[in-house]
Amino acid sequence: MSRVDAQKHTSPMYPIFLSLEDRVCLVVGGGAVGERKVRKLLEHGAHVRLVARDLTPWLKDAADGKTLLYLGSHYAAHHMDGVDLVFAATNDETLNEHIAADAKLRRVWCNMASSPHLGSCVVPASFRRGPLTIAVATEGLSPAVARRVRQRLEEQFGPEWEPCLRFLGALRRHIQKQSRDSALNQELFRRVADLPLTEWIRRERFSEMIDAVSAVLHDLVPRDRVAWLWEKAWSTSC
Repeated sequence: MSRVDAQKHTSPMYPIFLSLEDRVCLVVGGGAVGERKVRKLLEHGAHVRLVARDLTPWLKDAADGKTLLYLGSHYAAHHMDGVDLVFAATNDETLNEHIAADAKLRRVWCNMASSPHLGSCVVPASFRRGPLTIAVATEGLSPAVARRVRQRLEEQFGPEWEPCLRFLGALRRHIQKQSRDSALNQELFRRVADLPLTEWIRRERFSEMIDAVSAVLHDLVPRDRVAWLWEKAWSTSC
Protein backbone atom coordinates (compact mmCIF):
# COMPACT_ATOMS: atom_id res chain seq x y z
CA MET A 1 0.00 0.00 0.00
CA SER A 2 1.27 3.49 -0.88
CA ARG A 3 2.22 5.77 1.99
CA VAL A 4 -0.51 8.16 0.92
CA ASP A 5 -3.30 5.66 0.30
CA ALA A 6 -4.76 6.51 3.68
CA GLN A 7 -5.11 10.12 2.58
CA LYS A 8 -7.56 9.42 -0.22
CA HIS A 9 -10.78 11.20 0.62
CA THR A 10 -13.77 9.15 1.75
CA SER A 11 -16.00 12.16 2.45
CA PRO A 12 -16.58 15.46 0.64
CA MET A 13 -14.02 18.21 1.18
CA TYR A 14 -15.10 21.11 3.36
CA PRO A 15 -15.09 24.39 1.37
CA ILE A 16 -13.32 27.20 3.21
CA PHE A 17 -11.51 30.48 2.54
CA LEU A 18 -8.31 30.95 4.54
CA SER A 19 -6.43 34.05 5.61
CA LEU A 20 -2.73 33.44 4.94
CA GLU A 21 -1.61 36.79 6.32
CA ASP A 22 1.72 36.14 8.11
CA ARG A 23 1.24 32.37 7.83
CA VAL A 24 4.24 30.21 6.92
CA CYS A 25 3.91 28.12 3.76
CA LEU A 26 6.38 25.68 2.24
CA VAL A 27 6.64 25.13 -1.51
CA VAL A 28 8.72 22.22 -2.77
CA GLY A 29 9.42 22.66 -6.47
CA GLY A 30 10.85 25.59 -8.38
CA GLY A 31 9.42 25.15 -11.86
CA ALA A 32 6.44 26.86 -13.47
CA VAL A 33 3.96 25.22 -11.09
CA GLY A 34 6.03 26.12 -8.04
CA GLU A 35 6.34 29.69 -9.25
CA ARG A 36 2.55 30.01 -9.63
CA LYS A 37 2.08 28.72 -6.09
CA VAL A 38 4.65 31.13 -4.67
CA ARG A 39 3.21 34.13 -6.52
CA LYS A 40 -0.30 33.44 -5.20
CA LEU A 41 0.90 32.88 -1.66
CA LEU A 42 2.87 36.13 -1.62
CA GLU A 43 -0.13 38.00 -3.04
CA HIS A 44 -2.13 36.79 -0.04
CA GLY A 45 0.39 37.88 2.57
CA ALA A 46 2.07 34.55 3.35
CA HIS A 47 5.70 34.01 4.33
CA VAL A 48 7.00 31.40 1.90
CA ARG A 49 9.80 28.89 2.28
CA LEU A 50 11.06 27.32 -0.93
CA VAL A 51 12.93 24.08 -1.61
CA ALA A 52 13.90 23.26 -5.18
CA ARG A 53 16.78 21.92 -7.24
CA ASP A 54 16.19 24.43 -10.00
CA LEU A 55 14.50 27.82 -9.84
CA THR A 56 12.77 29.84 -12.51
CA PRO A 57 14.36 33.26 -13.13
CA TRP A 58 11.47 34.95 -11.33
CA LEU A 59 11.95 32.79 -8.23
CA LYS A 60 15.68 33.53 -8.19
CA ASP A 61 14.98 37.25 -8.21
CA ALA A 62 12.11 37.07 -5.70
CA ALA A 63 13.96 35.06 -3.03
CA ASP A 64 14.74 37.95 -0.71
CA GLY A 65 15.23 35.94 2.49
CA LYS A 66 12.22 37.69 4.07
CA THR A 67 8.84 36.97 2.53
CA LEU A 68 10.42 34.30 0.29
CA LEU A 69 13.19 32.23 1.89
CA TYR A 70 15.13 29.71 -0.21
CA LEU A 71 16.07 26.67 1.93
CA GLY A 72 18.13 24.74 -0.59
CA SER A 73 17.85 22.09 -3.26
CA HIS A 74 16.96 18.94 -1.27
CA TYR A 75 13.77 18.47 0.72
CA ALA A 76 13.87 17.17 4.30
CA ALA A 77 11.04 16.62 6.77
CA HIS A 78 12.37 19.27 9.14
CA HIS A 79 11.58 21.90 6.50
CA MET A 80 7.98 21.59 7.72
CA ASP A 81 8.81 22.79 11.21
CA GLY A 82 6.51 25.72 11.99
CA VAL A 83 4.75 25.45 8.62
CA ASP A 84 0.98 25.89 8.26
CA LEU A 85 0.58 24.74 4.66
CA VAL A 86 2.81 22.85 2.23
CA PHE A 87 2.68 22.51 -1.55
CA ALA A 88 4.25 19.45 -3.18
CA ALA A 89 4.93 20.86 -6.65
CA THR A 90 7.84 18.85 -8.05
CA ASN A 91 7.87 16.68 -11.19
CA ASP A 92 8.89 13.68 -9.05
CA GLU A 93 5.73 11.81 -8.07
CA THR A 94 7.53 9.68 -5.48
CA LEU A 95 8.93 12.78 -3.80
CA ASN A 96 5.51 14.45 -3.85
CA GLU A 97 4.00 11.42 -2.13
CA HIS A 98 6.81 11.46 0.43
CA ILE A 99 6.07 15.12 1.19
CA ALA A 100 2.35 14.38 1.55
CA ALA A 101 3.07 11.52 3.96
CA ASP A 102 5.36 13.73 6.06
CA ALA A 103 2.68 16.42 6.14
CA LYS A 104 0.07 13.92 7.31
CA LEU A 105 2.28 12.77 10.16
CA ARG A 106 2.88 16.37 11.23
CA ARG A 107 -0.78 17.37 10.75
CA VAL A 108 0.18 20.03 8.19
CA TRP A 109 -2.25 20.81 5.37
CA CYS A 110 -0.80 19.60 2.06
CA ASN A 111 -1.63 20.37 -1.54
CA MET A 112 -0.31 18.05 -4.27
CA ALA A 113 -0.21 19.72 -7.66
CA SER A 114 0.18 16.49 -9.65
CA SER A 115 -2.28 14.30 -7.70
CA PRO A 116 -4.66 16.64 -5.84
CA HIS A 117 -6.78 13.79 -4.46
CA LEU A 118 -3.77 12.49 -2.49
CA GLY A 119 -3.27 15.70 -0.55
CA SER A 120 -5.35 17.08 2.30
CA CYS A 121 -6.50 20.24 0.49
CA VAL A 122 -7.00 21.42 -3.06
CA VAL A 123 -6.61 24.86 -4.61
CA PRO A 124 -9.77 25.65 -6.57
CA ALA A 125 -9.95 27.37 -9.92
CA SER A 126 -10.93 30.88 -8.86
CA PHE A 127 -11.27 34.51 -9.88
CA ARG A 128 -12.00 37.78 -8.11
CA ARG A 129 -14.25 40.72 -8.74
CA GLY A 130 -13.03 42.98 -5.98
CA PRO A 131 -14.49 41.61 -2.74
CA LEU A 132 -16.28 38.83 -4.62
CA THR A 133 -14.32 35.59 -4.96
CA ILE A 134 -15.78 32.69 -6.91
CA ALA A 135 -14.04 29.34 -6.61
CA VAL A 136 -14.70 26.01 -8.33
CA ALA A 137 -13.28 22.65 -7.31
CA THR A 138 -13.81 19.02 -8.33
CA GLU A 139 -12.01 17.54 -5.29
CA GLY A 140 -9.02 16.91 -7.53
CA LEU A 141 -10.87 14.68 -10.00
CA SER A 142 -10.61 17.07 -12.94
CA PRO A 143 -8.84 20.44 -12.54
CA ALA A 144 -9.45 20.98 -16.27
CA VAL A 145 -13.22 20.89 -15.72
CA ALA A 146 -12.89 23.25 -12.77
CA ARG A 147 -11.05 25.73 -15.02
CA ARG A 148 -13.71 25.38 -17.71
CA VAL A 149 -16.52 26.13 -15.25
CA ARG A 150 -14.53 29.07 -13.86
CA GLN A 151 -14.18 30.53 -17.35
CA ARG A 152 -17.94 30.34 -17.87
CA LEU A 153 -18.56 32.07 -14.54
CA GLU A 154 -16.05 34.81 -15.40
CA GLU A 155 -18.26 35.69 -18.37
CA GLN A 156 -21.38 35.73 -16.19
CA PHE A 157 -19.93 37.76 -13.31
CA GLY A 158 -18.31 40.80 -14.89
CA PRO A 159 -16.42 43.80 -13.44
CA GLU A 160 -19.70 45.51 -12.46
CA TRP A 161 -19.88 43.21 -9.44
CA GLU A 162 -17.04 44.98 -7.63
CA PRO A 163 -18.66 48.45 -7.36
CA CYS A 164 -22.01 46.78 -6.71
CA LEU A 165 -20.71 44.89 -3.69
CA ARG A 166 -18.80 47.88 -2.35
CA PHE A 167 -22.00 49.93 -2.65
CA LEU A 168 -24.08 47.28 -0.87
CA GLY A 169 -21.48 47.01 1.88
CA ALA A 170 -21.48 50.77 2.43
CA LEU A 171 -25.28 50.86 2.50
CA ARG A 172 -25.38 47.99 4.98
CA ARG A 173 -22.99 49.70 7.38
CA HIS A 174 -24.89 52.99 7.13
CA ILE A 175 -28.28 51.36 7.73
CA GLN A 176 -26.99 49.45 10.74
CA LYS A 177 -25.85 52.74 12.27
CA GLN A 178 -29.26 54.33 11.65
CA SER A 179 -31.52 51.49 12.76
CA ARG A 180 -31.34 48.92 15.55
CA ASP A 181 -34.34 47.02 14.20
CA SER A 182 -32.55 43.88 12.96
CA ALA A 183 -35.62 42.41 11.27
CA LEU A 184 -36.28 45.65 9.38
CA ASN A 185 -32.64 45.94 8.39
CA GLN A 186 -32.57 42.41 7.00
CA GLU A 187 -35.71 43.11 4.98
CA LEU A 188 -34.17 46.27 3.54
CA PHE A 189 -30.92 44.47 2.68
CA ARG A 190 -32.89 41.77 0.88
CA ARG A 191 -35.03 44.23 -1.07
CA VAL A 192 -32.03 46.30 -2.17
CA ALA A 193 -30.08 43.16 -3.16
CA ASP A 194 -33.08 42.01 -5.24
CA LEU A 195 -32.83 45.12 -7.41
CA PRO A 196 -31.11 44.69 -10.82
CA LEU A 197 -28.11 46.67 -9.58
CA THR A 198 -25.44 45.00 -11.71
CA GLU A 199 -27.54 45.53 -14.84
CA TRP A 200 -27.92 49.23 -14.08
CA ILE A 201 -24.20 49.53 -13.36
CA ARG A 202 -23.27 47.72 -16.57
CA ARG A 203 -25.46 50.13 -18.56
CA GLU A 204 -24.29 53.13 -16.50
CA ARG A 205 -27.86 53.95 -15.47
CA PHE A 206 -26.61 55.28 -12.14
CA SER A 207 -29.33 57.86 -11.52
CA GLU A 208 -32.05 55.26 -12.04
CA MET A 209 -30.28 52.92 -9.64
CA ILE A 210 -29.93 55.59 -6.95
CA ASP A 211 -33.63 56.49 -7.28
CA ALA A 212 -34.67 52.85 -6.90
CA VAL A 213 -32.45 52.26 -3.87
CA SER A 214 -33.69 55.47 -2.24
CA ALA A 215 -37.30 54.40 -2.80
CA VAL A 216 -36.65 51.14 -0.97
CA LEU A 217 -34.93 52.83 1.94
CA HIS A 218 -37.50 55.65 2.25
CA ASP A 219 -36.31 58.22 4.79
CA LEU A 220 -33.78 55.95 6.50
CA VAL A 221 -31.07 56.93 4.01
CA PRO A 222 -31.73 60.16 2.05
CA ARG A 223 -31.15 60.15 -1.69
CA ASP A 224 -28.17 62.47 -1.50
CA ARG A 225 -26.54 60.09 0.98
CA VAL A 226 -27.26 57.11 -1.26
CA ALA A 227 -25.70 59.01 -4.18
CA TRP A 228 -22.61 59.85 -2.08
CA LEU A 229 -22.17 56.21 -1.01
CA TRP A 230 -22.48 55.10 -4.62
CA GLU A 231 -19.94 57.65 -5.88
CA LYS A 232 -17.50 56.52 -3.22
CA ALA A 233 -17.98 52.85 -4.12
CA TRP A 234 -17.56 53.61 -7.82
CA SER A 235 -14.40 55.66 -7.36
CA THR A 236 -12.89 52.97 -5.11
CA SER A 237 -13.51 50.33 -7.77
CA CYS A 238 -12.15 52.29 -10.74
